[in-house]
Amino acid sequence: MEVIIAKPYGYCAGVANAISLAYKTKESNPNRKIVILGMLIHNEDSLLELKKAEIETIYQKGKDLLELIDEIEDGSIVILTAHGHKKEVENRLSARNLEFVDTTCPFVTLTFSEIAKSIKEGHDVIYIGKENHPEATAALSISSRVHLLDVSKQIIPEIKDESPLIINQTTFSHYEIERLINLVKDKYPKAKVFKSVCDASTRRQEALLSLPKETQLIYIVGGKNSNNAKTLFDMAKEHFPSAKVIAIQNQDDVKEKDLKGLNLVAISSGASTPKAISEAIKVKIESLVN
Repeated sequence: MEVIIAKPYGYCAGVANAISLAYKTKESNPNRKIVILGMLIHNEDSLLELKKAEIETIYQKGKDLLELIDEIEDGSIVILTAHGHKKEVENRLSARNLEFVDTTCPFVTLTFSEIAKSIKEGHDVIYIGKENHPEATAALSISSRVHLLDVSKQIIPEIKDESPLIINQTTFSHYEIERLINLVKDKYPKAKVFKSVCDASTRRQEALLSLPKETQLIYIVGGKNSNNAKTLFDMAKEHFPSAKVIAIQNQDDVKEKDLKGLNLVAISSGASTPKAISEAIKVKIESLVN
């Protein structure tokens, strides 16, 4: 059996930076409590490693970050996640005299800057994203003139501005975003477009689509909440209809029964999946079939 790992794989630059800043903060402040407000990245294995290093994650599904701040002990150093956050989060932390480290991905910061610029110029913004995703929540908090086009509902917002800015959450498929942009442009022909699918996501999507058509099984590796991993899963299902496509988190999810009789297996991973996990999955597959 041949086992292919789609490249690139491992952390993207934004995720690697967030992880590095968290560890450096702990190393520089060994006697202080370090807490991550929300999920630093959407990968459970990585968060477990951070916990082993005494870097705690404060997160509760359905609970706003502003509410979670009340649970943070005085004197803690707070790590803000790579997805971005509302400005009110920083204000609340400052009001409590809590020191914080911002790990927002530079590409996400660029997206937010473009939104703010458009608002300042007097235009509305149609933001293509996923409802309640932390990046989308942060983008919508910039102004009431930012309107969500939820990818799951695909209902185009009704606005008065004839030339709004169309922009998107960074973790989606370039191909899906293109289709939704065209739908918005049909309704608002004068709309301006800023495509903000991050390069790391795009390259992983292109690598997936470049896999041999005879691939019989594709493992999509990523955390349960990873949107870019979900995008890879949906793309694999669409473009490889004759292959089995299975979403897994790590090598423990690889089952021998799924590998029987196969000649070609591929591994594709999200931008927040550690390189070591993809490599461990390859080793596990080879050990089971040999």
